[in-house]
Amino acid sequence: MRAIVCLVSLAVATFVLTAPVDAATRCSVKTADGTGPDAKVAKFQVYEGMLKSVGWSTWSQWILDGSTPGFKVGRPIYICKTGAGLGVSCRGKATICKI
Repeated sequence: MRAIVCLVSLAVATFVLTAPVDAATRCSVKTADGTGPDAKVAKFQVYEGMLKSVGWSTWSQWILDGSTPGFKVGRPIYICKTGAGLGVSCRGKATICKI
């Protein structure tokens, strides 16, 4: 299931990098969009998009074991709408800091 979601996310997830929040702590706010048949899948794609915006190696490590070595990911905030994309469309943001 996770592999199918990953393939779908490569096709439909859109991510946008934003300006650094605090250069001293090397944090930035990352945003991403995702879509899926339900909110769980759409939010998964959003989280993937935010990690991909940090780097593909960070994303692949998270896929493998759920960790994000070298980074601390803040709690994501999601806004979701039904009836869009594949059923549910979400946009999210989180602060990600290099540690």
